[in-house]
Amino acid sequence: MTNKQIAYAFDDLAKLMELHEEDDFRVKSYKNAYLTLRKIEPPLSEMQDAEIKSIKGVGTAIAGKIRELVTGGTMASLEKYKADTPPGVVEMLEINGFGPKKIRVVWRDMGIESVGELWYACNENRLIEYTGFGLKTQEDLRLKLEYYFKSRDKLHIDAALAASGQIQEFLKAVLPDLKIESVGALRRLCPVVDQIELLAIDESGRLDLLSSPDFTWSKIKDNTYHFESENLPKAIIYTCESSEWGSKLFKHTGSADFLNAFILKHSGIDFKHLPTEIEVFEKIGLSYIEPELRELLPDDFPFAKLDSLSLAQNNQLPDLLVESDIRGLLHVHTTWSDGLHSLKDMCAYAKALGYEYIGITDHSQAAFYANGLKPDRVLAQMAEIDALNTEMAPFRILKGIESDILNDGSLDYDDDLLAKFDFVIASVHTNLKMSSEKATERILKAIGNPYTTILGHPTSRLLLSREGYPLDWKAIFDACQAHNVAIELNANPYRLDLDWTLIQEALKRGIKICINPDAHSKEGLLHVKYGLMAARKGGLTKEGYFYI
Repeated sequence: MTNKQIAYAFDDLAKLMELHEEDDFRVKSYKNAYLTLRKIEPPLSEMQDAEIKSIKGVGTAIAGKIRELVTGGTMASLEKYKADTPPGVVEMLEINGFGPKKIRVVWRDMGIESVGELWYACNENRLIEYTGFGLKTQEDLRLKLEYYFKSRDKLHIDAALAASGQIQEFLKAVLPDLKIESVGALRRLCPVVDQIELLAIDESGRLDLLSSPDFTWSKIKDNTYHFESENLPKAIIYTCESSEWGSKLFKHTGSADFLNAFILKHSGIDFKHLPTEIEVFEKIGLSYIEPELRELLPDDFPFAKLDSLSLAQNNQLPDLLVESDIRGLLHVHTTWSDGLHSLKDMCAYAKALGYEYIGITDHSQAAFYANGLKPDRVLAQMAEIDALNTEMAPFRILKGIESDILNDGSLDYDDDLLAKFDFVIASVHTNLKMSSEKATERILKAIGNPYTTILGHPTSRLLLSREGYPLDWKAIFDACQAHNVAIELNANPYRLDLDWTLIQEALKRGIKICINPDAHSKEGLLHVKYGLMAARKGGLTKEGYFYI
């Protein structure tokens, strides 16, 4: 088990114990274990017992539970609490912003034991009669439940890519020469994937006979199989002969709307037996359309959109941003606020990755929960950056800040201090339940601040967990254009915010897009690759990318 998996086991244990009204001290100790263990860099699975016990806050009892997880993958006390709790109640703990205390009320006092029952109770106004549940709380929970239902069983792109890779490894372990590739939403680099789909070449029916103790394999219909394995999402595998690989790859990649439009424009042409995708496009004289651009937004989409089919017909497809175009990384946190690694370590790692510069943006003072920087600490960090710039030249370290946008839209420091930064990312982190009108007004004021360089994760969404901040996007685009403020595409795979669908409108207005990793560790710097995927999906070019 990874350190994060071990940490989350303690988080689950703490929540279940709180749900069962266990001793507050023990609950708090397990919550602290979660916070501590998720930040440990050396693998716990490789540590000796003495090393584990030496971790701050980890005593004999917690160390024993870690050893259980490392050796057997389970924790007896966690399994006990799960067994004592209805599965539907355990599932409620997955609903963002719905904690153990309120869950205990709906379970113990109301007899509700599933998320479906809970949603129904909200619609019948049953919750408002109970302590802690007013009409506003009930409505907020109803909306969270609806979002949860829509998001269930879906995967973030990072998890989907990892799962697809593992499935391919499983299959190639049995058939080493198997040619197989991801298709569907994953090949189109969608931020959220409903289902893992793959295409494999099967010339002689070998896959009909496939078996392994590591996975379950079954035929759904001709040329289509179902894959299932413990700890991996289910997958669909399509098969074809090598002579039709290109045709099938094309067929199983594009969105339904894209494929329908393609077929409508080129009806009567046979695309069934082409060995490469290039030949599919060459057959009708189209430029090759990258998989991520094979989408069609609806006709009533209110902003500019990229019509890849028309552009390909006229040989006008954009030259999409590539990895080598990204020369530096902005939006980076260190141990000065809530990062896991020191300022020097983050800079050295970025330099080792081949970047020319890094922009340090620890949290501002309002983010007290993240050890945000008071003005004196800002100046102390700037002094450290000056020294490191001398030491690490020609690599550049830029002095930035992720300034909270306060409730009234102002930034988190006075102008004298803001003027000292090389750049300022302005972001919302708190009070996310404003109306669209108030939320937009708040953001517009921040954009209008002369020290704002970049609008950070503009909707504050968390994919599959929290819907985005409601904004009047026309007003936001107008303001960014007027004040020359760039918009962040936050590359964390749980955010990918700005959404790819809005990139074309930004480019049309000359608004630059900045792909930022929002890194809280050295490994977090690598998240920029997911931002690049989303940027390419939105048609971002080198000319539209924000540099410092």
